[in-house]
Amino acid sequence: MVTQKHFSDIQDTVLIVLITLLPIAALFGNAPADISLSFTTICFIATTRSEWKKFTKSRFLQISILFWLWLLICSGISQFPSHSFQDSLPWVRLPLYAFALSHVLGRQNSRYLSYFVGAAVLGTLIELSFMFYEYSFVRGELARLHGTFGKLIAGWYLSCFGLITIFWCFEKLKLGINSIAIWSLILLYVALTSTGVLITGEIMTTLFFFGSLILYFLIRRSYSLRTLAVTTFSCAVLVGIALVLGLKDPLLQERIIHSISTRLPWMPSSDYNLPWTTGVTMAIENPLFGVGPKNFNLYCLSLKQAGTLEAVLHVTECQWHPHNLWLQVGSEAGVPGLILFSMLTIYLIHAAYHYSKTKLWDNNVPLILTLVLFFPIQTYSQAFGQSKNFYFWTLVGFSLLLIRQNLKDHGNDQRL
Repeated sequence: MVTQKHFSDIQDTVLIVLITLLPIAALFGNAPADISLSFTTICFIATTRSEWKKFTKSRFLQISILFWLWLLICSGISQFPSHSFQDSLPWVRLPLYAFALSHVLGRQNSRYLSYFVGAAVLGTLIELSFMFYEYSFVRGELARLHGTFGKLIAGWYLSCFGLITIFWCFEKLKLGINSIAIWSLILLYVALTSTGVLITGEIMTTLFFFGSLILYFLIRRSYSLRTLAVTTFSCAVLVGIALVLGLKDPLLQERIIHSISTRLPWMPSSDYNLPWTTGVTMAIENPLFGVGPKNFNLYCLSLKQAGTLEAVLHVTECQWHPHNLWLQVGSEAGVPGLILFSMLTIYLIHAAYHYSKTKLWDNNVPLILTLVLFFPIQTYSQAFGQSKNFYFWTLVGFSLLLIRQNLKDHGNDQRL
């Protein structure tokens, strides 16, 4: 006979396995990552039925659900509803996943978090192994790396799980760890991950990764001599690695210089300029409901077929999506959608800011991640599809975890 305790143990085991599989599943591509994400969320919902009433008080969930309902409305009245619902209907799984992740990782005195971080370290090392092999023997004339599954996700993977594990290690070092071996291993891990990010050839993820690290050392109340020494040494190592790679790899050097000088999205010479311009015009032309999630390309093609493309959007070519999170929300969900998404962003940043303040600016990881994640001037794959969203919402979930742990200590985490 299965007792309540045995059933609870089985649930714990299943959740631990699912949490541990998240970084590993992502190594195999978008579909396995999405399956792992969905199973984790479903299992969390199924095992927390007694807490659903408490969850309805969460501001994060309330705003997310409102935004999702608006997406469904935009899809329903759009020109291509059946196509639009393919992305808008399942979108809710993403904030639910972030919410579930923040709860599950905080269980049993962070025992779940330990499994998750361990799997993330293993996954990062596996990704790095494939990348270094590809960089040395396979890449050829290509400046970008594909990573484990032959798709351009290597930079996203490292920016997500690499940052999570690096920040986790940095926070552990603050506890007064004096072992030279541990310090050396962590610095080696940071150097390897940073090198991996550099050689991906992905400009925006590289800026995201190093921008987050820089903010980690800049946003703090005070600086100890040890912090300054570690920061200086780390920066010197990273600059040295970047210089060596730049000098030894003309392809990478040319890509970085070319991207900085010609491919910044607001530059007319950039290949991102056309989708950004199209996104702005499409949002202006459809201010209330947008064109519907996932309909960016179809709406543009319909105008082209009707012969009104240049008159309406002032472009001659159609792009798949606007390559910007905020522009896609604005063009596909209108001004109300943009307002709701802004409310979600502001809420997360405010919660992260309050977390840093109560921590006396000693731990600023949630604030750093939310500021960089929602920074408006960056390229983005798809706002409502899967692709980069697995990594985006994993980082949101990790940020929520840290904020929730702090609020829980004060008995006030129900509204998060």
